Amino acid sequence: MANNKKKQRRFSFILTLALIALIGYFLISIATVQLEIKDKQHELAKAQTVLEDVSGKNEELKNLKENENNESYMERIARDILGYVLPGESVYYDTGSGT
Repeated sequence: MANNKKKQRRFSFILTLALIALIGYFLISIATVQLEIKDKQHELAKAQTVLEDVSGKNEELKNLKENENNESYMERIARDILGYVLPGESVYYDTGSGT
């Protein structure tokens, strides 16, 4: 009977070790998956930011295409960006405001 109890204790000890190892494996697996999820969420946030930027640029390009033949648009670009003026026109710049 004593021999039987030793075998039962040994089996119980091995079973306990196996359960602890299994639980440890599952905990490590869960932690790894959580880290992967966090990384993927970070990548998603970056991708959404890039998408918003590209969508904004796309809208600007669409507006540019639509206004391509618009004379007032071309005149505004010529005045604001290129610094052109109409013949006989005088342009004054306020340099005293500080801004």
